[in-house]
Amino acid sequence: MRFRSKKGQLPFIELNGEEIADSAIIIKELSSRYEKDLDAALTLEQRNVSYAMISMLENHLIWIIFWWRTKYPDSIIKGYKVNLQHALGLRIPNSILNFFFKMAFARKGSKKVKAHGIGVHTPQEIEEFGKHDLKVLSDMLAYKPFFFGDEPTTLDVVAFAVLSQLHFLAKECNYPLRDFMTEKCPNLVGHVSRMKERCFPDWDEICTKLDLNAHLPKPEPEAKEGKEGDAEKSVEQDNNDTEKIEKELEKDKSDEKETEENKEKEEAK
Repeated sequence: MRFRSKKGQLPFIELNGEEIADSAIIIKELSSRYEKDLDAALTLEQRNVSYAMISMLENHLIWIIFWWRTKYPDSIIKGYKVNLQHALGLRIPNSILNFFFKMAFARKGSKKVKAHGIGVHTPQEIEEFGKHDLKVLSDMLAYKPFFFGDEPTTLDVVAFAVLSQLHFLAKECNYPLRDFMTEKCPNLVGHVSRMKERCFPDWDEICTKLDLNAHLPKPEPEAKEGKEGDAEKSVEQDNNDTEKIEKELEKDKSDEKETEENKEKEEAK
């Protein structure tokens, strides 16, 4: 989570020394370079439908899910069993990291969903938007294994990326949209399972053993200085990390205050 592309995006890949960000561009580049067009068998009409559905998933449904996360950041940590120490590569206690994460994520996320437009609606309206998107996807899939037949296409890849964020949320976390998909759109649940089995047979290994940021060189092992020296270094590093996070939060607050002041000046004019 700390290492992002030059565009500031995740995910991104590095291919032959070239950095490629944004999943849609990544898929396009890989398809072109390795001549693996997932949509080769689709008709022109099917390609157009696929494009429209992907646009709905990436520009509407995912923002509905993101809105929910900004309202309930604690559910991200609990629902996806996120270990922030591991994800951020820090040694600060998770209790402190969780506190900072919830404050920063809620504040930044709220700005984004409002700027997008979805955040100006009521929770009930946003929930209905999400249910309608899921129903459209469910009706289109119907009883087929994949959206356009027996083989997955780009639409199946994008749908899996979005729907899995609902399906794999821990059951103890309350989320009406997840429950709606489970109860009213069981074919979408089946679709997520089929994609998982087909594309990620090593799912459990990926989730538990995969080395994060494998492309980055590992730091040289530090010379042993005894328990006392190690403890002092650890405390110093933790203090530095905590100070950095606090500065980021203060900057967020300052930016937010400046934005509000500018808004008031504009309204006054």
